[in-house]
Amino acid sequence: MNQRFKECLLEVYHSEITGEVIFESMLQNAKNSEERFIFGSMLQLETEAKAIMRPTLVHLDLPIEEKASSREQGIAFGESFKEMSFSEIMQNIEKSVKNIYLPQYEELGTLITEEDEEHFKLAKFMGDHERALLLSAENINNNRGEPMKPVTEMLRFPIFLKS
Repeated sequence: MNQRFKECLLEVYHSEITGEVIFESMLQNAKNSEERFIFGSMLQLETEAKAIMRPTLVHLDLPIEEKASSREQGIAFGESFKEMSFSEIMQNIEKSVKNIYLPQYEELGTLITEEDEEHFKLAKFMGDHERALLLSAENINNNRGEPMKPVTEMLRFPIFLKS
């Protein structure tokens, strides 16, 4: 097993923990049902991805405990969003995912081959997961219909917007 794959996988796992805390903070500050749906769906995506990763982490003898530093980083980021408008938050999400997280998640896929089917499928899923988050942020920022569809289609347990 490629050591860099293990390291990158663990980095991605901790990014999911941080993301989960960030979206939880945003959810607490949501101003209406649409914002609650958006942030709740993003939170759900992070939570489900974390759960999907755990069996592989355990199989590779990697820790699944949530580091306090990952949670603290998420709390700090979440605090910084409290004073931003919804539009500013969504622009920040788009920029952060595009420039920081997506490249990291895509690197995971370059560190494994299709012969290692289980790990390859997980790496592909994590890249798809981050692209769905980016697409939804772009959809919101560009006022496209059904903006959360890329995220909600990936969820095993989707959250629905109350009518």
